[in-house]
Amino acid sequence: MTFDDYGRYFFALIQRAVGQPADDYNAVLSASTIPAGLAPYVVPDASMPHHALTQQIGSDGRIAGRLFLPTGLPDELGYYSHPVSPLRDGPTPGSLVWEWRDLGGPPIVTPDAGTPPVPPSGGLTEEQVNALIDDALVPVYAQLAALETAQAQPQRAHGPVDLPIVLRSLTSLRAIGDIDVEVKPGTATPPADTPSEPADLATVVALKKLLARRDQPEG
Repeated sequence: MTFDDYGRYFFALIQRAVGQPADDYNAVLSASTIPAGLAPYVVPDASMPHHALTQQIGSDGRIAGRLFLPTGLPDELGYYSHPVSPLRDGPTPGSLVWEWRDLGGPPIVTPDAGTPPVPPSGGLTEEQVNALIDDALVPVYAQLAALETAQAQPQRAHGPVDLPIVLRSLTSLRAIGDIDVEVKPGTATPPADTPSEPADLATVVALKKLLARRDQPEG
């Protein structure tokens, strides 16, 4: 049964309609045979009257004018109930009329014989906990799938490169410095090979000769 189905059932049961005067709500709800709300951690089942529809009744028997629909999960206080307001203020001060207003809460369910029992200590069943975990992991799995898809695509490095060439020894030129690049999707195009420059070799030979002569006396 849906929220609206329960509304139709309720008003058929009390022989009233939305918008009609409800100043006699105490007598109407007392005669409706709708039982008091369930205690915490009591799971609605098919054996309960009126499809597990209940109402708020005080310890002194006072009718509060609040209804509860059955749920498959408890609220933060452990009640398997979805509150509904059947009353609102009427057109004149102090008067009431019938309504069917959703006050929010856990999802509504129609109880059946397959309703899982609540653990002896109260709280959620193992199946309900697993279902909540699965729901929470849905966005995580989506993010992992997106990362795997991006990782499978070609990547290229993009950014400035500033590497000074340092003479480490007479036969060793090294590039020393930091590379500041950003990896982006796309295929990198390698640069053309740079041919060796004979002038570079000549420069190294000249440096060697100069260094070899630095300890010789001037002639």
